[in-house]
Amino acid sequence: MDEMNFDGGEDDGPPGAPFWMTTFSDMVTLLLTFFVLIVSMSTVEIRKFQEALSFFQGRTSVLTHDAVIPPQERQLIADFRSRDQAERYEELLRYLQEAGLEDKVRIDLTDKGLHVTITDSVMFESGSAVLIDPSRTVLRKIQEVLGSDVESVIVEGHTDDRPIQTAQYPSNWELSSSRAASVVRFLIQNTDDIAPDRYISVGYGEFHPVDTNATLTGRARNRRVEILFSWEPWQNERTPYMPIRAETSR
Repeated sequence: MDEMNFDGGEDDGPPGAPFWMTTFSDMVTLLLTFFVLIVSMSTVEIRKFQEALSFFQGRTSVLTHDAVIPPQERQLIADFRSRDQAERYEELLRYLQEAGLEDKVRIDLTDKGLHVTITDSVMFESGSAVLIDPSRTVLRKIQEVLGSDVESVIVEGHTDDRPIQTAQYPSNWELSSSRAASVVRFLIQNTDDIAPDRYISVGYGEFHPVDTNATLTGRARNRRVEILFSWEPWQNERTPYMPIRAETSR
């Protein structure tokens, strides 16, 4: 005769969760682990694909001396370089703060390089493309801190929309182009780390404003020089030039 409980019903076993709950919880845990593993592996594969793609860009042959470096060592080198670049970036920030130039010079550390924006009041006299002393000091400091990390340099000149018509500069095109060229010439003269063919000089006139030209403050922001000290070589024979703002995160 089956054993009966005190309530007169059949004994349903020891108290607690049913046995099937244990199996179900194990299955859910395994599924969660499986999906976490899939996500982590997909992230790694994307990074590996990006590393492989960057390795082939700009090369004429895969049989180069660095082709034998394992991916793990490549990542370690990249991480070390990033930390070093961050320290240099902080050094430049401290310099600008101590020099009282935070409102005149902006620097942004990006994956493309160090993006520097300098207002024209630090760079030039009105209507001139001759560098003044404050700009020379700033540019020397940036070159000193960055050192040999830089592989190429892109310089853009920008003006506000007020017309200029002089014998030397018939329009803002000529003025902005001359200002960019003056910066490039100064940078080349002050370092041998970068070959002259790794520089780009571009003048945009008033056609790429970052603020309104209806106010004095807005026009002052629009009169500027933007410089990208790039971590990568400039492949001018293969790569179409893109404006700095399209290449860097602001």
